[in-house]
Amino acid sequence: MRPKGCMYIFFGVFAAAGLLCGIVSASLVYSRWNVTHNGIETMGTVVDLQYSKSSVAPVVSYMDENGRKRLYESTSYTSTNPPEIGDEITLYYLPENPDKIALEGEGWFNLFPLIFFFPHGGVGFGGIYRLEKKRRLYNWLQQFGKEIQAKQTEVKRGSNKGRSYYTLKCEWLDPYTQQLYNFESDTLSTDPSDSLPVGSPVRVLIDPDNPKRYWVDLSFLDT
Repeated sequence: MRPKGCMYIFFGVFAAAGLLCGIVSASLVYSRWNVTHNGIETMGTVVDLQYSKSSVAPVVSYMDENGRKRLYESTSYTSTNPPEIGDEITLYYLPENPDKIALEGEGWFNLFPLIFFFPHGGVGFGGIYRLEKKRRLYNWLQQFGKEIQAKQTEVKRGSNKGRSYYTLKCEWLDPYTQQLYNFESDTLSTDPSDSLPVGSPVRVLIDPDNPKRYWVDLSFLDT
C-alpha cells in the first residue's frame, strides 16, 4: 500500500531530532576549533571544583594578555581522572573575547550529541528513505505496472507492543516462464481473511521486467 502520512511524521520527528543533535555537535566542535586555532594558549590553575553526583568539573583561574585575572567555570563533568584543586591546565581563549575558553582534554564532550544523532538520525532518515522508495515504486507501478491475479495463500499474524498486525501472502505462476512468484502485502491493522479467504484472487501490480518489484493491492479493504 502507499506510505501513510503518519509514518512520514513519525520518521520525520526522529530525523529532526537527529539533525538537531548533529547541528549542535558540529557547532560545538567548530567553536572549540576556532578557539584552539585562533586563540591564545596559556596556563590556568584549578581553584575550585563543582560537583554533580559523582562527577567533577573544574573552576579555573587564568590571566589574560592584559594581566587581568579571570575565572572559567567548566561545564564538562567527569568522573575519570577528575581534576584536583591546584592542578595546572592548559587552556585557550580568544583575545577579543577572553571568556571564550577551551580547556585542553575536554573536546570529546562536544561529540556527546552524536550519541543521539546516529540512532535518531538513522531511524528517521532511514525510515524516510524507505518510505520514499516505496512511494516512487507505487507511483511507477500505477503508470507502467502490469496487473496480474495472484492467489491468497496465507495471512500471517504478528504483534508489536500488544497490537496485532497482519500480512497477506499470495502467489502467482508466470504462464510463460512457469516460474512461481510469492508476494507479500504491507502490514494491515485488521485480519483480511474474511474478505479474502485462501485461494481468493488478489490484484497485484508488477514490473513486467522484474516481478520482484510489485505492489499488492488491498486498497478496497477498510484497514
